[in-house]
Amino acid sequence: FDSSVGRGDFITRIGVGQVIKGWDEGVTTMKVGEKATLDITSDYAYGERGFTGHIPPRADLIFDVELKHVE
Repeated sequence: FDSSVGRGDFITRIGVGQVIKGWDEGVTTMKVGEKATLDITSDYAYGERGFTGHIPPRADLIFDVELKHVE
């Protein structure tokens, strides 16, 4: 379990490979102000390799997100 609550907003570019595929695909369907739960299977996350020290191989991930701003 991890939480970014209290760490401030997560700012990134979507659709250019800066985040996992599940984020790229999930966030692009959202509207500004919308809250969503992204239930991401391992093949759209870190897959067989995992993320050493943080996420084991083949882990499905769940994110509660709010889209605050789009440029």
